[in-house]
Amino acid sequence: MSTDKKLVSVVVPIYNEVKMIDEIYQRVDDVFRGLEKYNYELVFFDDGSTDGTREAIESLAGEHSHVKAVFYSKNCGYLKNTFYSMQQAKGDCAFILHADLQNPPEVIPQFIEKWEKGAQVVLGVKSKSHENKLLYFLRTVFYYIIIYVFGVKIHLHATEFELFDRSFVDILKKIKTNTPFLRGMILEYAGKIDKVYYVQDARKVGKSKFNLKKYYEFAMCGIVQYSVNIPRRCVLVSVLGMIAQAVEFFVFFLPRVQELSAMEISNSILLRVIVLLLLFILIFMSLVAEFLIFTIKNSGEKPLVVEEKRINY
Repeated sequence: MSTDKKLVSVVVPIYNEVKMIDEIYQRVDDVFRGLEKYNYELVFFDDGSTDGTREAIESLAGEHSHVKAVFYSKNCGYLKNTFYSMQQAKGDCAFILHADLQNPPEVIPQFIEKWEKGAQVVLGVKSKSHENKLLYFLRTVFYYIIIYVFGVKIHLHATEFELFDRSFVDILKKIKTNTPFLRGMILEYAGKIDKVYYVQDARKVGKSKFNLKKYYEFAMCGIVQYSVNIPRRCVLVSVLGMIAQAVEFFVFFLPRVQELSAMEISNSILLRVIVLLLLFILIFMSLVAEFLIFTIKNSGEKPLVVEEKRINY
């Protein structure tokens, strides 16, 4: 390996993807055969796989010294794995590649080109996706809610398929958190940001590890840390609720009040007050709980992950 070439770290957070190991290596290696001005290392960060993924990685690393691995002692989750893996990258730039290969490694040269032109971070943005249409639609709705309802500043359809300059990796290494939200950090700390638009492929093997629980965790991680609108939205919802109650009271209730008995009137008013109070309490208590959970998780310095083993690294 030539030492006068720039080193690109291709980082692969992975969990139970044993059938993808050989294809990941082959496709990444094919890409860099056409990038003769660069050296690369392929680093797998295994998040406690139990399906033979680790054994497949060890076998591949035994054949190729530029294939490396970090094994965790237990599963830590997608957000922590992705963030920690980028913190550990050693190259002049680091590129995140998803193990399911829905995001094609063949576009890596486009990322490197924009990086060489001065971008500190290059984001991969889906222009089209071959995934399930309903899932793609729901994902789009999810993004719009996060961005426009809660005010979390992230790029629409930009996933953790991105390239970071060494300088930004060094910034990430200084951040101490146990609930990392990488997409928010990019817009908060990165300098020049560029984009590569690509078509996302359908998953070939296995099933997505992202379920409703993980989507909720991802959303709340971003909302709690990066939402600028939560208090204002709550006030707005409260005001709109009061306006709606007032309209209903004056337009629908008062015109009928003479037809009602005293008991019916008092019960009706009491019911409206209770519903309104419950709505306010539910909204505010939910948000307070999320903020408390975030504060507790980030109190004191804790290890983000616990490593079990490193190979060639």
